[in-house]
Amino acid sequence: MKLRFHQLLAVFFILTISCNKDISSESSIPERILPKVMITLNDPNQIITKKNKIKGNIRIEGGTDYDNYEGSLDFSGRGNNSWRLPKKPFKIKLESQAGLFGLPAAKKWILLAEYHDGTMLYNGIPFNMGKMLGIPFTNTMIPVNLYINGKDQGLYVFTESKEVRNGRIDLDKDGILLEMDRYFDEKWKFESKNFNLPVMVQYPKEDDMDVAQLQNIQTDFETMESLIFDSSFPNNNYLEYLDDTAFINYMLVFELTNNREINIPKSIYLNKQSEDSKYRMGILWDFDWAFGFEDGITSHYDIQTAEYPLLLDNQDSSGTVFFKKIMSDVHMQQLFNDRWQWFKVNKFEELKDKLKDYSEWIRLAYNDDHLLWGERGATGDPDKDLQSAINWLDARARYMNNLY
Repeated sequence: MKLRFHQLLAVFFILTISCNKDISSESSIPERILPKVMITLNDPNQIITKKNKIKGNIRIEGGTDYDNYEGSLDFSGRGNNSWRLPKKPFKIKLESQAGLFGLPAAKKWILLAEYHDGTMLYNGIPFNMGKMLGIPFTNTMIPVNLYINGKDQGLYVFTESKEVRNGRIDLDKDGILLEMDRYFDEKWKFESKNFNLPVMVQYPKEDDMDVAQLQNIQTDFETMESLIFDSSFPNNNYLEYLDDTAFINYMLVFELTNNREINIPKSIYLNKQSEDSKYRMGILWDFDWAFGFEDGITSHYDIQTAEYPLLLDNQDSSGTVFFKKIMSDVHMQQLFNDRWQWFKVNKFEELKDKLKDYSEWIRLAYNDDHLLWGERGATGDPDKDLQSAINWLDARARYMNNLY
């Protein structure tokens, strides 16, 4: 049977719509799903503490970006000041090593609570910046929904544990990892001779240490410190002991975020790859007191704070004095300016783009987290939070242009 022209035209029209519909459905992007971490404890009535390791099971639903996982674990609390807050951070130790969220296989992992900042954006900035600057052993921050015994705990950040091993903080057997921290709560520690810095040994491990080993580490550290303290500084050989580029990369992250914990000092790390290496600043850790945060005021990204100095004036805290002394070296100031100009031109916009992507993750759990724990300085609108963070970073960048 022959079809008339108008009938052929109608058939063509129907086929065109059908084809377009199929193409559209095939090219549609699936809705992004935030990963879920579900912890089921063997004894649900046992109180979670920092000391008790509670046995249980972990199940991860990777959402749209990651693989699923299920296994056994030990579960406990972690942190110092953060453990005293309503929303608490936790430690995970798997029964067997696993490469969770595409990261190198390991047993130990951390869940950060993101309580200090209700925008929950702040950890996405320094750690991405650290990776861009090539700071070794920079952690990866993965937002997740956490459930414990079926109860929603809100938004957490899943990340690597701070441990020296392959795939983590990968030091040689004779390497060193030190932490400057006012809590001074590790077994092997010393207060440095010249700047009174509270130095704790994180590696070698506690069981591998003895008094003689501690004395060797203290002597080695104070050899560098004495040159920085000496009246001949900076016209001496202190840079034979301290890696200047690693130091400035670290300072760039702290300056852009205005992380004032460096003054106390608290959670300030430095390492030596091997016994004969120079000291390098890092790892990066703990940015709760950054972005204009003040103790007792749960608020970040107040635009006025973007011009507050990092190293505080008229303060004799050991961290302030130590880092100010190093940054008084004209060589360090010039290197800071050079590295900052490079980062601003080549990486700053990329950093803000990564922050926008991080914000897209956060908003998937934003409202539920606020219902559980309050807004904590956030606006209640993730778009406004993001814009406040970007505005603050832009203002901080302008401040850094004229810092030295």
